[in-house]
Amino acid sequence: MIELHDPRGSPETPSVRIATRPKSLYGLTIGLLENGKENADALIDRTAELLTERGATIVRARKPSFSRPAPTDVIDSLAHCAAVIAAHGG
Repeated sequence: MIELHDPRGSPETPSVRIATRPKSLYGLTIGLLENGKENADALIDRTAELLTERGATIVRARKPSFSRPAPTDVIDSLAHCAAVIAAHGG
């Protein structure tokens, strides 16, 4: 028996709820996750400056290897953040 699959995929798009944006960053804790690639630290440094100017508290974390998922302890260190931004250098 031959089974054929349509490679074009489904035209249907699942509905997704977009998170509500905060009116201000004051009092929010934002996590910044560096992936360890070249220049990711520069991106994180500048992002931290801009967010701090807008009243956010910054928590930084770094993956030990860009080619692997972040370890549980790194994820746990960011779990209390209102949002997390990942920087991908390269």
